[in-house]
Amino acid sequence: MSLVKIDGNNGLIRDTHSKAILNTDRVGLEKYLAEREIALKQLQEKNDLKDKVHKLETDMSEIKNMLYELTRMRTPNGN
Repeated sequence: MSLVKIDGNNGLIRDTHSKAILNTDRVGLEKYLAEREIALKQLQEKNDLKDKVHKLETDMSEIKNMLYELTRMRTPNGN
């Protein structure tokens, strides 16, 4: 495999056999992977927060229903 630097493009080389252009910018790759990991963590936190809000809404609805049933079951003498 013979590799040739491409003029004017830092980090790019061409494989003369396959004519493929390859990126050798390791720092750029590491930066991209770090940013991607941060974005995935933020997305997971957002999804976790949505799940917690949904659970709270469900719990509140159940509490409201129980309170309604308790008030409906009360007898006129207060017991």
